[in-house]
Amino acid sequence: MKARTLPETRPVRHARPRRNVRSFGKARTLSALALAAALAGCALPPLGPFGPSEPAPGGTVYRIDTPYDDTLAARLLANGPNTVTGSASVRQRNGTVVTCAGQPVFLVPATDYARIRVRALYGSDERGASLDGRSYRFDPDPPEYAKLVRQAQCDANGRFRFDRVASGTFFLTAVVRWQEGERRAGGSLMQRVTTGGGRTVDLKLAR
Repeated sequence: MKARTLPETRPVRHARPRRNVRSFGKARTLSALALAAALAGCALPPLGPFGPSEPAPGGTVYRIDTPYDDTLAARLLANGPNTVTGSASVRQRNGTVVTCAGQPVFLVPATDYARIRVRALYGSDERGASLDGRSYRFDPDPPEYAKLVRQAQCDANGRFRFDRVASGTFFLTAVVRWQEGERRAGGSLMQRVTTGGGRTVDLKLAR
């Protein structure tokens, strides 16, 4: 499958040819984050904040040149005076609304590396949805990136809450899934959030 040419990207040469490779240079406002990847008719693998635990074969590979700043990520995960609350839901074609009830929600520090991943997955570093079941992989994929996040769970009403959040900018991603016949469908919603001043920020992620 031939990859689309995206803004702020450049071709990259590898020792061995790779299929569907995209390369991202250092950019001013690039992004970061996660989604559901599955093959049609197959069960979706477990979702984390940045994609499935085992990406499906043949997915697009993104090459990222910007290093991951684990020092900044750790600082943004320190306790702070702010609160982030909200809800997440997806309206299906038949009009049924599915919420994130029982599903994980992630608060991801907005490092430059994270911005690149978010923009690749969601097409924006402000807000977006990844519900198409496509598979993505990133090179490099530092293990610290998946560890330096905060995680909560949506309650039965599809609401979530993060207390004692540091002041700064984050990407919030919420998993929304449902059953379609014999397969699971859905993916994740994302919205950028900036905290500060001891305030409570309430988000509504909807598609």
